[in-house]
Amino acid sequence: MTSRKIRRKISLPQSELFRNNVEIDLDGIYLDLHNDYDCVRLAYNAAFGEFRLTFKRINLKTDVNYNLVDVVFIDTLMDTCIFVFDEDVSGEFSTIDLLYRGRFENGNELAEFDGSGRSLYYISFYSGVELEVFAKALVVEL
Repeated sequence: MTSRKIRRKISLPQSELFRNNVEIDLDGIYLDLHNDYDCVRLAYNAAFGEFRLTFKRINLKTDVNYNLVDVVFIDTLMDTCIFVFDEDVSGEFSTIDLLYRGRFENGNELAEFDGSGRSLYYISFYSGVELEVFAKALVVEL
């Protein structure tokens, strides 16, 4: 994907547990990543500790001025990222369904943060593709 000028970078506040974050309403900006955008790229950069989801606007009837939106997970940790594509998955892969911060098993108890202060974010798409990412923060780049 070609580089582009980032007009605005917004740090999202720590979301409440289990709250779906596919709709972003912050600083007068409303983004509906489920209905108005398709996910066109996933990129994990272990060297920078960054996991990035890039969305392209598909619903031209909205008042949104942002054609590309990146949701960036900061200080991330992913053990494994595996995708298996078939014809049923590829057609529905681009529609994000859920993005939320949740608990995870840590020994014999459920934890909200790991030893480095990261939370576990759960990401799922209509196709059934699911990802889990530990991150300290979320940033939206417009």
